[in-house]
Amino acid sequence: MLRNSILRPLHFAITKRKASGAREFEAKDCEVLLLIDCLKQSGMSIKEISHFIELLHAGERTLEDRADILSDLEVKFKEELKRQKQTLKRLQYENWVYRQAVRLGSIEAVEELPSASMPKKLRKIKKKIDRICRPEETF
Repeated sequence: MLRNSILRPLHFAITKRKASGAREFEAKDCEVLLLIDCLKQSGMSIKEISHFIELLHAGERTLEDRADILSDLEVKFKEELKRQKQTLKRLQYENWVYRQAVRLGSIEAVEELPSASMPKKLRKIKKKIDRICRPEETF
C-alpha cells in the first residue's frame, strides 16, 4: 500500500510509536503533512504532490525546482480564486432574486422591482448579466 503513497518518503522517517501503537510525528513531519494538505487543497494532483515530495526529499539541490512549482501553483490558484469569487457574487445575486421571489410570490414580481430596491453590490452583477444577455438594450 505504501508503494504508491505520497507518504512513502516519510515512511522510514516516522518510526516512533506510542504505547498504543499510534505514530508519533515530529514537528518536521507535521510540517510536511500540512504542506501536502495545502498542495492538495490548492488543486494539485496526487501525482504532482508525489513528485513535489520526492523533490523535497532530494534535498537542497531541488530548491529552485520546488520554488518554480510553487510559483506556478500560486498563479493558477489565484486565477481559480478569481473565478470562484465571481461565482460567489453570482450566487449571492441569484439567492437575493429567489428570496425576493419567495417574499413577493413570483420571479416576475422581482423583475418589476426598481433597481434601487436591489442592494448596490448586486446591481453591478445584474448590469453585467444584462450586458451579456441583452446586448441590444442600452443600460
